Amino acid sequence: MNTMVSNLTNTQAEIQPVKSAQLVAVFKSIVPRSFEKTFDGMPTEAINTAMKICIDGLTRDQINLGLAQVRDNGFCPDLAMFRKWCLGVVGFGTEQQRAIDSFKGRNAALANIVKWRGNENTKITTAEREAYVRSIELFQVLNTANNYERSAYYAYEAFKENYMDVVKEFVEQGLTQEIWKKPDVIEPPVRLPGKPESKLDQHTPEQEKWLKAKTKELVDTGLSYPVAMFKAMSEMREMGKVA
Repeated sequence: MNTMVSNLTNTQAEIQPVKSAQLVAVFKSIVPRSFEKTFDGMPTEAINTAMKICIDGLTRDQINLGLAQVRDNGFCPDLAMFRKWCLGVVGFGTEQQRAIDSFKGRNAALANIVKWRGNENTKITTAEREAYVRSIELFQVLNTANNYERSAYYAYEAFKENYMDVVKEFVEQGLTQEIWKKPDVIEPPVRLPGKPESKLDQHTPEQEKWLKAKTKELVDTGLSYPVAMFKAMSEMREMGKVA
């Protein structure tokens, strides 16, 4: 009889629901800085909901196994990977994720680039520099844009998306985060040859109409609005639509 009661108690403990919000809080307590990178900008409610979905059907022992992996690996995985850890599937993507986690988060990288644009003595990383170069056209128009806030939003969002792409590419190539060193030679501004800096808010009505249509077309393919705008502007420039 005692054995039956003990088994029943253990079973109840295993299937007792785990509150996703509490589990998210535990994640954040174990690896706070990595947590912020992984869930950068995501609302807490969305994280809690995703956690609830990913731990569905798992026992407390399995969840504890996953948390032990978070502790031992020292970084916060995405929740799909956390479920794999809970189920004992370890090592899957772990090294790559650890490498990605060694880089700054995208918001910290953006803040550093903004500071560097105001003071070139500010140290930036090679990944930040590469993401900035990829977004240079949108940054160039900031000094001439009539609507600075809108232009800055497009530039900053494009930079953050480019930065995440650069980090993934660097990790795949085995490159680590390091400080960018300015070349000894004078480096010319990054711009398309033979074309002056564009002015985002000084397009003709015809150009504005084309730009809006092209941006919408690119957004429909799955691109974010800032990146779609960036690509549309680049294409318009290549076609000679900007004088």
